[in-house]
Amino acid sequence: MLEMKVCLVQSGGFAGAVKRCEVDTATLEQPEAEQLQRLVSDSGLKQSSSAFNDEARDLNQYEITIEDDARAICLTFDEHNVPASARQLLGFLKQRVKPGKL
Repeated sequence: MLEMKVCLVQSGGFAGAVKRCEVDTATLEQPEAEQLQRLVSDSGLKQSSSAFNDEARDLNQYEITIEDDARAICLTFDEHNVPASARQLLGFLKQRVKPGKL
């Protein structure tokens, strides 16, 4: 199984709160590690990108960083521009967020 780290930073919204999580397949139980790998693979996220709506300043913003032996990519987007293919991955990560700092 390929080792992978995935980090989510969620910021913005009306309160401007910052939440984050880092998930590492090396520390997850095997079923969760396999689920994370499948979600990353199914998301089709292969290169760094960003997508924001300049007119909607109070939206939640997300930064997902995916690191494995072959690559490190960073994706940033607001809640109106979440790639459809990445919604399940984002949901998996959002279940694990805790208050944090940028």
